[in-house]
This record gives sequence, C-alpha cells and structure tokens, in this order.
Amino acid sequence: MSAVKMDFRKILNRLILFIGVGVIAHIIFVLSTTGKESLKHLNELSILHIVVICILMVCPWLGYAARVVMWATFLNEKISYFDAVRIVITADVASALSPTAVGGAPVKAGLLLNRGFSNGNVGFMLTYGVIEDIVFYVTGIVLAAFFSVGLLTDVGSGALNFYNKNTFIIIFSLVFITAYLILLISGSMPKFLKISTYLPIKVKSALYSFKEKFSLGIKDMKSNFSFAFSHGKTRMCISIVVLFMQWMAKFSVLLVIIHAFKLDFETVQIYIRQWVVYVTMLFIPTPGASGGAEASFLLIFGNSIPSDITYLIVSLWRLFTYYFILLSAVILFSTLTFYLKRKENSTIKKMGIKKD
Repeated sequence: MSAVKMDFRKILNRLILFIGVGVIAHIIFVLSTTGKESLKHLNELSILHIVVICILMVCPWLGYAARVVMWATFLNEKISYFDAVRIVITADVASALSPTAVGGAPVKAGLLLNRGFSNGNVGFMLTYGVIEDIVFYVTGIVLAAFFSVGLLTDVGSGALNFYNKNTFIIIFSLVFITAYLILLISGSMPKFLKISTYLPIKVKSALYSFKEKFSLGIKDMKSNFSFAFSHGKTRMCISIVVLFMQWMAKFSVLLVIIHAFKLDFETVQIYIRQWVVYVTMLFIPTPGASGGAEASFLLIFGNSIPSDITYLIVSLWRLFTYYFILLSAVILFSTLTFYLKRKENSTIKKMGIKKD
C-alpha cells in the first residue's frame, strides 16, 4: 500500500486561523496581566532585536534539514536541501500542534515514505532522532543538578503542589489510561471504545499502511544501526552537535529579550532553566504544551524576573518560540513551494515536455 499524501495547503489554511486566534489571545493576556507602565518596556525591543530573534528561530530548521540530508546521503537516499527544509517545517508545525512528547515524528515519517525512502531507513532516522533527543534532555537535567542547585527542587515542589490540588483527576486519569492500555494489549477492548472505530477510512488505511511498513522495516533498521555504529560514528557526533546548536539558538531568543529589557541575569541560568522548562513540557498533553508551557516558565523563572514585567516576558518568549514558528512555517513553506514549482516548470520547458 502506498503512503497517503498530505494536503499541506489545507493545513496551512487552518493554521492561519489558529495563529490568528492564538496571537489575539496572547495580546489579551498581556493587556490583562501587565500594567500600562510595564507595557512601555516593549519600546526597548528594537528592530535589531527582532531581526536577531527571527534569525535564531530559523536556525533550528536549517540545522535539522542539514541532518536529514546528511543521514539520507549516508543511507543512499536522495533528497535536496530545499525539500528537506520543507519536510522539517511540516514536521515542526505538526509538533507545535500536537503534545510535545508526540512531536512531528509521524508526519516526518509519512513525508519521507512519500518521497520513496525505504521503511528501514525512515525507521532508523526516526529512532536515532529519539535517541538524540533523550541525550539532549538528560544532559539538561544533569546540568541543572550541577549549576542550578535549587531549580529541580522548585520544580519538584511545584509538581507536588499541582498533584495535591488535582489528586483525584490525576489518579482517575492514570487508572483510566492503564485500564485502556490493558484492554487494548490483551485484545479485549470493546469495539465502541476503540479510537479506530471513529476514524475515517483514509486515516485508518494510512495508519495500517504505516504499521505494516514499519514492521517490515525493523530488520533493515537494525542493519542501518549496525552500519552507522561501524561506519558513521563521525556523522553521529556531527548530528548531535548540530542538534545541540539548534536548541542553543532557540534558547538564545530569551537571552535577546532579557538583553533588550536590560535585566541582570546569568547567561548560563537562562539556558539551563529553559532546558528544564522544555523537559517539563514533555509531560503536558495539550497541543504545543499550551498553558502548561507558560505555567512551567513562570514556575522556573518567576522569582528571578521583576514581577511587573514577568507576564510580559513570558508572553514574548511564547510568542516568538511558538506562534512565530507557525507563522514562519506558512511563509517559508509557501516560498519554497513556489521556488521548487518554478524550477520544475523551467526544467520541463527546457526539455520540451508537455505537462498533463
């Protein structure tokens, strides 16, 4: 069965509405939580600061695309850098609209399969990506334990307070999820409780197709790992270094905001505390960790930022690291699609081939 193609144009149309609602909600949040005097701080955010932030937020896409091309070349798959950027943008949008723990991996897999990548190669790229992410998040926790002694204690204390306030809901949710998984694994799940029962036929076909292809590609995936450990150690090192550089660029956005507002803050702490923020976001089930990301940021940074501009800073941080990604995805994806389409038409014209 062939992979089902995604209509990204439809996703973009819905995304524009989502961005609009999100930005309006952010503006309302800022106006309702920040005094008029504090809003004057926005004048300190110059055009240069905004340009630097924009560059920093594009850097992760460029690095991610470079890693895709690097591993595709290693696995004898063909993909242009521009196509890799489009895939990365699409996957990033999917991760922004889904829980952080889910990310954009399923979308990335589907797009690579649509481009003709083998199942084993796609499985390797996704699995190795997960391994790199685990290394990154664990590194953040270790650094926090060394350089920010009370930070993990504060996070644990905050999590405990949240648990105490929502004990019944948490326990009920855990019991429900556990019971659901037991029924699903044992094959005793009633039909009316199966999620697949309510999915459209196309979606079910896509899921079954992906499951079959993934199962078939496990053997090849294992071979790829053996091959990578034998002949791709340098690529592995380069890949994880680029991953860390991607995240450092994203973390630097807050550094620019702090610099614009002339706040006194240790640079190391800005990076380490954000590391912990993103780790906590893995456990927030809302799309893009909405709501929970802001709460986690306030918990970890709240006592270190002047109270009169705390909500202003968290809003700007969230605006640039979340909604900016979605808005830039619309612009860059459309631009790249136009460029590649024009290039394809030019090639067809030179070869004298008539399009259907």
